[in-house]
Amino acid sequence: MTPIADRRLRTTAALACTALLLAACESTPKISSQTAPQVDMARYHTYGFMPKLSTDEGAYTSITTQLMKDAVGHQLAARGLTMSDNPDLLVNFIHKGKDKVEGHTDPRVGVSYGHGPWGWGGWGVGVGLGSSDVRSVREETLTVDLVDRGTNTLVWSGSAEYRPTDKDKSNPKARIDDSVTRIFGRYPVAAQGAAPK
Repeated sequence: MTPIADRRLRTTAALACTALLLAACESTPKISSQTAPQVDMARYHTYGFMPKLSTDEGAYTSITTQLMKDAVGHQLAARGLTMSDNPDLLVNFIHKGKDKVEGHTDPRVGVSYGHGPWGWGGWGVGVGLGSSDVRSVREETLTVDLVDRGTNTLVWSGSAEYRPTDKDKSNPKARIDDSVTRIFGRYPVAAQGAAPK
């Protein structure tokens, strides 16, 4: 293999690895959570859903709400909580999306020597825009809020921020299940059979 071909092969491999790493980073949600000060989440044993969830903008139950109820119910049940008409905790969901422009423009600077119309010579500097890597990306955030029903105060909140793929848009269940599982990985009470964090 010639040195030029070897260099091209190495460059192509490096670009492919970078693209794979970027794709992996974009598909893994960023998780955050917070617990109210001096609240012991282990003292809660029952839950119910808010009468009007934030994921329902219309006068009907959205698909996001249905999927979130299933995923969150599964996670709470794994931690020993049961659904009740007179619950300790009320659950709310928030789903937000925003479009964001990111990237950069690659400037080009050129220096040249030339002759003017009367034979004068001189140096010149030119600045222009070269290739541009500016694109619009979609970011979405799923949040689960747990509210103490007795005091009407937020006691725990967990969020997953991610960039939805085309696959997520056509089949949101897998993304929601994964995000909710990751969110509850930060819950102060471990799932039954799991080591506490």
